[in-house]
Amino acid sequence: MRYSTDLPDLRILQSEQLVPHEECDPRRVIRLSQRLKSEAILKNPPIVAAIPETDKYVVLDGANRALAFVNLNIPHIVAQLVSYQDSGVEVDTWYHVVAGMEIAEFESELTKITGLHLQDSSLEQARIALKNHQAVAYIICAEGLRIVVNAANTIKHDTRLLNGLVSAYKGKANIYRASNDIWDIQKPYYPDITALVIFPRLTPADILHAARSDEMIPTGITRHIIPHRALNINIPLDVLGAGWPQERKEDWLQDWLMERMSANAIRFYSESTFSFNE
Repeated sequence: MRYSTDLPDLRILQSEQLVPHEECDPRRVIRLSQRLKSEAILKNPPIVAAIPETDKYVVLDGANRALAFVNLNIPHIVAQLVSYQDSGVEVDTWYHVVAGMEIAEFESELTKITGLHLQDSSLEQARIALKNHQAVAYIICAEGLRIVVNAANTIKHDTRLLNGLVSAYKGKANIYRASNDIWDIQKPYYPDITALVIFPRLTPADILHAARSDEMIPTGITRHIIPHRALNINIPLDVLGAGWPQERKEDWLQDWLMERMSANAIRFYSESTFSFNE
């Protein structure tokens, strides 16, 4: 258990030690690279967990940021280290609101995915099928609800099939994240909504497997709930990009932390928060 007085575990790591578990957005990596160069600071550290029996770390949140560092040839990065075992980290799932795509095109693209077929279902049946690994996902649209079934009947969070499903609309429609599967709640916020795609809940084992095997999970699905997340650290890139040994940068980070504490500049907020500028 961690308490409000426990500071986040910030580490200097080699940028190339950070391994994504989900597909990244090359366009966003480019935008983040440009912003990092312009601002010359690392504002929010990626969240990482150690991959057992390796010297690598899986990125739980901030993979595009981590890849931007590699893209900019910045050798080190500050990351917040957490553990699935004892830090209260939870894995949840984002759903996809697919918008701005004709439903006929959406369904046509789905038929092109090898190994998948659709079955009509009620919402309650779909929820049970997904929980029991009897469906890859389920899709809600104005015409009704269907579960996405693997024709080979071998599911258990098949990342190939999940990526195939997302490929039916990725790059062809606008994708927004949602946290519930209620069509009537989502519809008013997205007037041009095409479909609501509901994914299975993944586990820490699924995340670590993806990082170890390079079988990336589709982007924008995994959602990690991180207690005591570090924000607004504003570490200068000239320190992280300097040709110093890693030990010297670690000493610098410790001195920086002590200075922040002495200046009474660290605040812990326990309230749930909405951010309107992400």
